Amino acid sequence: MNPKNDSIRFECTKCGTCCRTDSLLVTVTGRDIARLSTGLGLESNDVLKALDFYLISNAVLPKGLRDIPSFNTEKGQAYVAIKKMENGECVFLKDNLCMIHLIRPGVCMSFPFVFQSNGDDITWGLSALKDICPGLGSGPEVVIPDLRELAIILLEDLSLFNDFAEEWNTKQEKPTAIRLVETILSDPRFTV
Repeated sequence: MNPKNDSIRFECTKCGTCCRTDSLLVTVTGRDIARLSTGLGLESNDVLKALDFYLISNAVLPKGLRDIPSFNTEKGQAYVAIKKMENGECVFLKDNLCMIHLIRPGVCMSFPFVFQSNGDDITWGLSALKDICPGLGSGPEVVIPDLRELAIILLEDLSLFNDFAEEWNTKQEKPTAIRLVETILSDPRFTV
């Protein structure tokens, strides 16, 4: 991670490929869920309709989910992500454009980059699915301080969500997906 000698160019071409790639889950944090609720004026039941809960056994856990928290639900341990249509497209993709671009989840803001925190050190690299992105290698050179600033924000969101997941998974006696969304939307840590 953190390529030192190579300059990286990137500019989103708004092709929608990352929004319709079946193997790419758009995982969300508590702040992402709160932004959707506030930005679209949705109550918890409507927010729930925009989310999916992916049940994945640890034996086949994709690399991209290793740092993402999972939650106890009525159906088992699940990862929370934006719902995909039967054709693999994100529910918020319309005519190749993101209908929630200004309030999109952090993972969408950062693609094709990924970040990791090692104490005070933040490292970054490219997604394992970087090859689907035609914007990588074109456009302006990536400004590393801007990338670092985005990383700090997204890693803080993820850290808060991991703390929340630990609390949820140890304290909820009868966890359900709707109760999870309601709890997230009422938690002041995720206020936007």
